[in-house]
This record gives sequence, C-alpha cells and structure tokens, in this order.
Amino acid sequence: MTDALAQPSAEWPVVETDAGSVALAPVAALQSRAAQWRDWATKAAATAQSLRVQAEESLATAGSTLVARSSEWAVPTDLVPTVRQAKELLDQVVADDQRSDALKVEESAAGLLGRFGVRHHERELGRDRNQATAQLRGLLIPIARSAPAATIAEADKQRKVAADLESQASALDVQIQAAQGWASTCDQEIGRRNEAIKAMGFDSLYEAAVLQTTGAQVVDSPLVLKNGEQAYMSVPATLARMTTRTHFVGGSSGFSFPIGHTGIRYRVGSFRGEPVHQQSLTKLDTGTLVLTNQRVAYVGQTKSTSVVLNKLLHVEVYNDGISIAREGRESPDFYLVSNPKHALFLLNWILAKHAGSS
Repeated sequence: MTDALAQPSAEWPVVETDAGSVALAPVAALQSRAAQWRDWATKAAATAQSLRVQAEESLATAGSTLVARSSEWAVPTDLVPTVRQAKELLDQVVADDQRSDALKVEESAAGLLGRFGVRHHERELGRDRNQATAQLRGLLIPIARSAPAATIAEADKQRKVAADLESQASALDVQIQAAQGWASTCDQEIGRRNEAIKAMGFDSLYEAAVLQTTGAQVVDSPLVLKNGEQAYMSVPATLARMTTRTHFVGGSSGFSFPIGHTGIRYRVGSFRGEPVHQQSLTKLDTGTLVLTNQRVAYVGQTKSTSVVLNKLLHVEVYNDGISIAREGRESPDFYLVSNPKHALFLLNWILAKHAGSS
C-alpha cells in the first residue's frame, strides 16, 4: 500500500481489571485512535474500489481480445453462445464507429440544413453504440473470468494484471474489516470510560489499569516519611469534625417587677423546655491530606493526624470529602478535598495492596 494508506500504529496493551478489559491508554487517546482507524478504513475502501475498477478494465480488455480472436484459443462449449453474442455486439460497435466517421465527413460537406440532419443521425448512432458497448462489457468480463488458464498471451497478461489488482483489493478488505472492528472496540470502551468519568469525576478505569500494571506513582508531600514509606497522594484538605450543639424548646424566660417604693425587685424564675441536640460539621484546620503505603495522614497548620492502615475501621465518601473512622476514637475525622472519589479510589487500592502483603 502507499504511504497515504499507512495504518495507524498497533493497539495498546489490554489489562484485565475487576471492571473488565481496559486498554492501557487515556480516553482521549482512544478517541483519537478510533477516528484514525475510521478515516483509514474510508480511504482504504476507496482504494479497494479503485483497484477493482482497474481490474475490470483489464478483464474487459482481455475479453475483447478473446472475442476478436476466438478462433485462436479453445473456447469451452458452455462459453460458445456468450462469445458468439459478444462477437455480434463487437461487430456492431465497430460498425457504429465506422458509420460515425462517415457521418463526420458528410457533416463537413453538408449545408446548414444538412448538418442538422447529420447531427440527428449522430445522436441516434451514439445512443445505439453506448447501449451496445454496455451490453458488450457485461459479456467481456465474464468471458475473461471463465476462459481457460491459457488462451492468448496478450489476454492472459491482462487477466494476470486483473487477478493481482483484485488480490490487492481483497487484502485491503481484510484490513478494513480489522480497522473497523478495532474502531468499534474503541468506541465501546470509550462509552464505558465516559460513564466511569461521569460517575467518579476521573478516568477510573484507566487508572485501575495503570495501578494494576505499574502501581501508583510516588509523589512529594509535606509529611515526614518513615522507613520504607512512600506517598502516593498529597492534596490540599480541610480537617473537620462533628460537633453537637444543644438548645431548648418549649420553655419560658424569667422576669422581675418592683415591689412598691422599696427599691426591691421581685424575680420570677424561668424554666427551660426539652433539649434538642443538633450536629454540625465544624472546620478545624487547613492543610494537606497524604496517602502512603503505611497510613493516612493529615498535615495542617495547627493540627495533624495519622492513622496506620490496619487501624482503619471505616471510610465513607461524600460529595466534598471523606470520613475516616479509626480504632480507639468514637467519632470519625472528615477531610474536605476537591476530588474525594479519587482519594477513596486510591486508598482502596492501597488497602488492597497492604492486605495482600500482610
């Protein structure tokens, strides 16, 4: 094939994850590659069609030679009627050409009115010739295909050219089908990826494939790491905890009034109604949330926390953060971050890896 039909590069490695097969490539790269495959398939289909047109031209040429020189090769019995019909049409086309040449001579010698008549005959002759040529072509190609392997050298050469062209077209068909199949596979995965992105806020399927293949990337963090400890995530975070506020409903306020002119005031007592407890999330500090292969840590301006992995009891994700419950503490710590689902996703991988190595 020509350089214009050079195929896009080979597909990426495919990783089997818990969510199914995932190509080891970002979704944008998959979209670009699918478009490349479709564009290549369109161009290749046009090339294959052109090759087949050229092959039919060679077959028609070969068939014309075989019909014109039918006495020089052994015509199979079942092909005799077709060759005879083609011979008659070929003779008709030749006769039409000769008549057309004669009309041109007549036109040049005729007067103005005579030329109109000649041109009318030329148009009629042209229609007849075109019809005969179309019918003839419909016979020449099958004759060339059905003829024995060895006939006339000139015709056999054209048939060989046609066979080579059709072979190239057939090879392109196979490649086109493969290209369309890969584009379709890309489209299906792109659909799954986009659903995951919509649900998680990031390409979680791709990240799962990367984590399974190469593991998490080590990042810098403000946390002082222990021996053998590596940080995998370090993001701005706000530390918050639940606080309880109590107020009363249904009570009355006390009041006082003066007694005569003694300057003494008499006070009436007050009582409080039923207590109502309300919990609210109170922000305590701003800093950095760090996930490592050993713990979940928070480094803040005034407060810091650290929980080793085997002390984690429960992790819950919210729209704006995650909560982490640990052994020995009644209430969880809340960490407000920009992409809590990504933090939980990575923490889940860390915990799975930690459990596997324990």
